[in-house]
Amino acid sequence: MVNYEKWPHIRFQKVWQINEAVSFMLGQCEAMLDVICREPLSPEYRKERYKVALIKGAQATTAIEGNTLSEEEIAKINEGAHLPKSMEYLEIEVKNIIEALNNIRDEVILKKADSLITPELILSFHQSVGKNLGDKFDAVPGRFRESGHEVVVSRYRAPDAVLVKEMMTNLCNWLQSEFGYNNGSQDFINSIVEAIVVHIYIAWIHPFGDGNGRTARLVEFFLLLRAGVPDIASHTLSNFYNKTRSEYYRQIDQSVLTGDISGFINYAVEGFRDELKTLVDDVIDSQIKTFWRIHIYETLDSRKSSGKTKSVVKRRRELMLNIPIGKLFTIEQLMTDIPMIFMIYRNLSSATIRRDIEDLLTLELIVKENDKYKANTDVLTKALPLKKG
Repeated sequence: MVNYEKWPHIRFQKVWQINEAVSFMLGQCEAMLDVICREPLSPEYRKERYKVALIKGAQATTAIEGNTLSEEEIAKINEGAHLPKSMEYLEIEVKNIIEALNNIRDEVILKKADSLITPELILSFHQSVGKNLGDKFDAVPGRFRESGHEVVVSRYRAPDAVLVKEMMTNLCNWLQSEFGYNNGSQDFINSIVEAIVVHIYIAWIHPFGDGNGRTARLVEFFLLLRAGVPDIASHTLSNFYNKTRSEYYRQIDQSVLTGDISGFINYAVEGFRDELKTLVDDVIDSQIKTFWRIHIYETLDSRKSSGKTKSVVKRRRELMLNIPIGKLFTIEQLMTDIPMIFMIYRNLSSATIRRDIEDLLTLELIVKENDKYKANTDVLTKALPLKKG
């Protein structure tokens, strides 16, 4: 039986409160996730958005532990490139995380794995974190700390190694009884709270000599996916922790002192909500761009029967497709700042592009503000259902 006397904060019982503010934020998260899941995304956007999420997630979870590789360098690694020999260890760290994240995603989403959190599952994640890292990785990948391998992080002394195995077994058993996933009673709020709680308990127990944070965040990632969070959104907590690294560690330290993780849950849920807001905006922006392209095609194709030749229609369509959304521009700026538009008109007179602009104004594809123009994406809002405002 584990003696908790030296670690009174490690109690396998509910040591948090979900207040009204946190419940409201979790409701916001659920609503935003519903928007993300229901919005039809183009295959190209979905693929690119997942790649961006993967790279950001890998960068975030390794950066928290001191890995200095940039998102650009990680993107190259993800494409199969190798960094200089002097950066080999950092490269392997990142490759391990990318592979683990992809494997977890495939297991949960594609193969529909329905795993409970068990010591064996956590060990498998740690094995993924530490493989091929050699002696610089101060742990045996896939094994809990053993007698003699004690850990002190800053001023915090983790539980003795001889207690780790029993503590991790108790943790996994308690998770099943507390959160009810195995009996089908887990709702959205509990599923997100469980992901955050597991993260904290792994940080408290520190079951490994190295790789605890990365393993904790892989478990958290797994639980978010299992809860139904889409793959493009399941890295958001790691991204938030990395952006607010000092507060992340302060919240963990505070939870040790008080034995109450309500503060960490509030911090994590608020960050989850804010990161999801950013993602929703990106998804909506993608949808606007998609519908804008459709509107351009439909509007200009309707002019074919009005005496415009196919070449004129095609030229004006290419002009519209290359005009940036949300920016004001002069005709001169279009020609100097956008290479594709320059290529379209390089052998034509300046009067031609001015005639095209005037025609696009008439069609309300662009609007004029003072002496500048911009894409008239506001016209899309006219297609929205009407309501009292």
